[in-house]
Amino acid sequence: MRREGDYVLLDFASRSFLHRQVRSMTGTLAEVGVGRWTKADVKAALEARDRKACGPVAPAEGLYLTGVSY
Repeated sequence: MRREGDYVLLDFASRSFLHRQVRSMTGTLAEVGVGRWTKADVKAALEARDRKACGPVAPAEGLYLTGVSY
């Protein structure tokens, strides 16, 4: 995660992703960024191992796939 001017850039890398996983992670981090969630809230959501415990799914606008490697 890094800031460039008015933008916050998130880089995710994985062997594979679940459907809407990046949008779920982005929405959860956005909740932290605006102060609605704490580090403890994120920990609790991860430990719940249930997607319903995550923050809102971020809209697709502004999210870009920049590369795929095999």
